[in-house]
Amino acid sequence: MASIVIDESTLEISNRKSITGEVYFQFGDSSFPDSNWNDFVVVILTWWNKSIKLLETSSVGTAQDFNFMDGPFYVHGVKKDSAQISLHFTRRNKDGLEVIASLDTEIESLKKTIAKASRKVIKEINAKNWVTDDVEELKRQIQ
Repeated sequence: MASIVIDESTLEISNRKSITGEVYFQFGDSSFPDSNWNDFVVVILTWWNKSIKLLETSSVGTAQDFNFMDGPFYVHGVKKDSAQISLHFTRRNKDGLEVIASLDTEIESLKKTIAKASRKVIKEINAKNWVTDDVEELKRQIQ
């Protein structure tokens, strides 16, 4: 099973109202893209919520990417059957694509993991009184 690690203490807001913080996948002893990966956490969680919802309602064989904004990393998800998804932790490089790891998990489990990470980020952002269009969009995704 894959989990999403969020470190709320790393959340920062820029002058342009972009919110960054540590966000990465963890499975077994591995982290992807890396432990302590810092990225545009609100934007990517919004994307991931949309991607998992599309996979949940799509036909078997449908693929969706769970992208990171920074770096050449993403997770390629393929719907295996009505309940399972194959995740391929992938890095783009000059020679093409490198699949670093793969695992199968339940769609519902991944959906709950993404929603939990999203709620954790929103709770911290609300405590800091940060209001942005990106935050409002993330809130809409988990309602």
